[in-house]
Amino acid sequence: MAGMKRIRIDELKVGMKFTKSVFDAHMNIVLPAGKVLDKFTLNQLKSRNIEFVDTAGEVIMVDEAPVSGFAAAEKEIKPKKTIIVNKETAKYIDFYKDCLTAIGKIYRKILSGESVDAEEVQQVASKIVNTITTEQNPNNFINLVNIAGKGEYLVNHVINATILAVLLGKKLGYSTVKLFNLALAGLLYDVGMVKIPAIIVEKESQLSAEEFNIIKTHPIYSYQIIAKDLGLPIEIARVGLEHHERFDGSGYPRKLIGNEISELSRIIAIVDTYEALIKDRAYREGKNNYEAMKTVLGEGSKKMDTEILKFFLSMMSIYPVGSFVELSNGCIAQVISSDPVSPFFPTVKIIKDEFKENVSDGEVIRLSRRKDIYIVRSLSLKEIKNAR
Repeated sequence: MAGMKRIRIDELKVGMKFTKSVFDAHMNIVLPAGKVLDKFTLNQLKSRNIEFVDTAGEVIMVDEAPVSGFAAAEKEIKPKKTIIVNKETAKYIDFYKDCLTAIGKIYRKILSGESVDAEEVQQVASKIVNTITTEQNPNNFINLVNIAGKGEYLVNHVINATILAVLLGKKLGYSTVKLFNLALAGLLYDVGMVKIPAIIVEKESQLSAEEFNIIKTHPIYSYQIIAKDLGLPIEIARVGLEHHERFDGSGYPRKLIGNEISELSRIIAIVDTYEALIKDRAYREGKNNYEAMKTVLGEGSKKMDTEILKFFLSMMSIYPVGSFVELSNGCIAQVISSDPVSPFFPTVKIIKDEFKENVSDGEVIRLSRRKDIYIVRSLSLKEIKNAR
């Protein structure tokens, strides 16, 4: 890849940091620009059997290496978003990891030019559909998407988008067969990104017009990989081609309008946008769930299928699972489930009392049944930490 330097894993040392992000073989950031490599992170890379990494940056050795072991692990993997992980959600973590591993292997094969059997992807799609359709509480999977964020961005992104898409398809009354096709499309719609040079994908400043035009070719690559290399139906390949099309004709690559865009593509466009907004990237911090939902609803009124968007709102609520809110009684709470009938009145759990003191086992309140307590405003994690 032009402009990129390849470094073998055994050449990496604790205390190194790079002026540009460091990528693995399938363009996922393994070390952000400016972050010092510690022992814990290095061991993680080695445990994944990564042979080399690529970067467009220069290496700098710091005077003092950061702490290692459990202390470093605690520091590095501390989530930026505090999510309540209940037992019902936790039981699906292994399911999520299995899907991540399987799709990661498939994407790496495609990147390296190896042949991939479509059945490999179909098995993951079936697993996701079967798991979601047998669970009555969709909030368990929404919470799962919220807590997932470490590791390979592209693979994480498509797994999360697929989970949200299948939940939305279920809400729309899709049959099992239709849900399977939706899951298959979800797992592959962004696969064309493996063909885009990492030096462009990792760029932390604004893309030039030429660079953005290169990014805009990835739907075409997705279509070709899905239809030609994997031999899957055109219905699935169309989603790879159309997921950046918009209802008002402002999308790409073909500037389709309204119902010219397939229904599966319209679903993926919504979940792809939302999921991308809530996750951190090298060049920006992810939005909180409420702000992401506001953005999707705001832009979606012109750019997305408004009927499908209504179902997405009823599934997620304006205050999605995982978001933080300040209540009229002065307490701070986290949303733990949505209310399809009353999206402005979710169920919340108190995490700080009216004096802004942490509460270990706070009260759970179903706001749709309480007239005396209501949401005053949404809060970012930063605001919660600074709350006094």
